[in-house]
Amino acid sequence: MRPDCTFSEVIIMNEALRELFPSLNKFTAYLNTASIGLMPLSSVRSLSNIVSDILEFNGPVNSVDYMDDLVLNPVLNEISKLIHASKDEVTISIQTTDALKRVLYAIKPKRDKDNIVSVDMEFPTISCLLKSYSRSHELKLRIVKNIDGRYPIEALEQKIDDRTFAVVVSSVQWVTGYMIDIKELSKIAHEHGALIIVDAVQHVGAVDLDVRKNEVDVLAAGGEKWLLNPSVGSGILYVSRELLEKLEPYLGLLNMRPPPGTWTPWWADPNKDPWGNLEPRKDARILDFGGGMPYLLAAALLGSLRLLNNIGMKNITRHNLRLKRILVDAILEEGLKIIGYSDDEKLWSPITTIQTGLSFKKEKAIWEKLSEKRILVSHRGLLGIHGIRVSPHLYNTREEIEVFLEEFLRALGRVT
Repeated sequence: MRPDCTFSEVIIMNEALRELFPSLNKFTAYLNTASIGLMPLSSVRSLSNIVSDILEFNGPVNSVDYMDDLVLNPVLNEISKLIHASKDEVTISIQTTDALKRVLYAIKPKRDKDNIVSVDMEFPTISCLLKSYSRSHELKLRIVKNIDGRYPIEALEQKIDDRTFAVVVSSVQWVTGYMIDIKELSKIAHEHGALIIVDAVQHVGAVDLDVRKNEVDVLAAGGEKWLLNPSVGSGILYVSRELLEKLEPYLGLLNMRPPPGTWTPWWADPNKDPWGNLEPRKDARILDFGGGMPYLLAAALLGSLRLLNNIGMKNITRHNLRLKRILVDAILEEGLKIIGYSDDEKLWSPITTIQTGLSFKKEKAIWEKLSEKRILVSHRGLLGIHGIRVSPHLYNTREEIEVFLEEFLRALGRVT
């Protein structure tokens, strides 16, 4: 342990925590969470426990009431804690796209609204969804162009007016790591009667995010990256209580309110009318799948979220941004450019994308050399720009950043 370690650094750098991620042993430095996070043993154990119960038919595992209490309610508690929401405002999803689709299906723009605002460097999930939605509702798309990979609040504000239905953006941009000032953007959107809908897949779990303080209407985030749930298909969905009251989703059975008491006795009730008087739920679960919930998905997510919440998002944020500071200082000292860089650390995520100044082909060769040395980063680009994307998380150390820098600069011919 370094003598200058703070308490939060000790928590993150503790070898016991790193041992929860056995896949770290495969790499010299795994700095690629913006692509896919590593799964902790806590997630595997949570999933294994539920699978064993189902396999052995322990307890009434065929009962919605039992499984909700065992898996779903605990994971909703963890989601609400993670993003500072109320439990009735959150539910689970199949990664990010499913969550956004379910919300958009349930919202119809008023007649005096004719446009949606987004940004030009968005992840294709957003562009595909918004093109489909705008065609269905005859809305215009207003796309804000980046300024050196950044989106100053003034540039976003110019596109928003009283006829804007919604502003739909990723709070952290996937290629650049630039963090949009969501609090200010929400304020502007709401002043014009527009919704603020946030794709937070590159934000939640990486940097602390309070949906209430930022006045977010909708937030969706897949579990595969910073929430440490790769290849599971998990995700989270938040809808503000105010917006929940206005939604008109398609309804199945299990996004209706349970009958008095629980569901279990209702199945046998000879007096029930299948066309009768079940009432829609009043919480975010009104947007649930409508049939049986994906409890295995929820169990895997539960183990990861408990780990994040036990460490604490403020500790994780400090750790991740300290690693970014080491990386940024070294890269700027070398005279290299960071795409979408801002001096304002309030707009920092752990993602740093380095522009080498080389051709795409030569830059790709550098990425391949790093991969051969088991240093995992990404090669990313769009709209004519490209760079090496580095994205450390809670399981990474200062030493791993230094190893990356040494090998990266050597590949550039800047060290021997």
